[in-house]
Amino acid sequence: MREKNNGQWELDENGYVTYNKVVDCLNLNKTELYNRAMDYFVHNYGVDVDSVIQNRDVVNGIITGRGIFKKVHAVNDVLQSTTIDTWHILKVEAKDGRARITLSLTQYDERMRGGELPDNHYLYPISKQYPFNLNGYQKDFYEQAFHKSNLKALETIASVERALRADSTQNKNDSW
Repeated sequence: MREKNNGQWELDENGYVTYNKVVDCLNLNKTELYNRAMDYFVHNYGVDVDSVIQNRDVVNGIITGRGIFKKVHAVNDVLQSTTIDTWHILKVEAKDGRARITLSLTQYDERMRGGELPDNHYLYPISKQYPFNLNGYQKDFYEQAFHKSNLKALETIASVERALRADSTQNKNDSW
């Protein structure tokens, strides 16, 4: 099942909300782009970079990491608070003169706290919640979580693009 949203993202065969962007960096070779991508991971994931990075393939110019967007949406009321974090996979593929950035939103990580009871913790595939599942529970809550996760994904892709392009020629071409 592949579902597209105005070219911004697609729902891929894994049920992940996936974004792709090709970045031209004509003055940079694969090694330079790979190193800039690695610098991005180190700078943005800090001390957790070794637990975040799932694959470092220097020969093929590929870095894949798994991270989390913390507190993308929260609701607090008198009796309980609910917070959503969003798990994502970020992949950068470098080759001479260009790189492809792929970001996939995979799961919501929901924490509910209230009263004297222990916290409840749930993991939900994003594609099983609203707006993908029209019968999903807490429609307004998950609609807001998706909207904010979408914004975080777009911000992250733009941030990776800036890190890759730093001081390079900036021509756009989406054909990989």
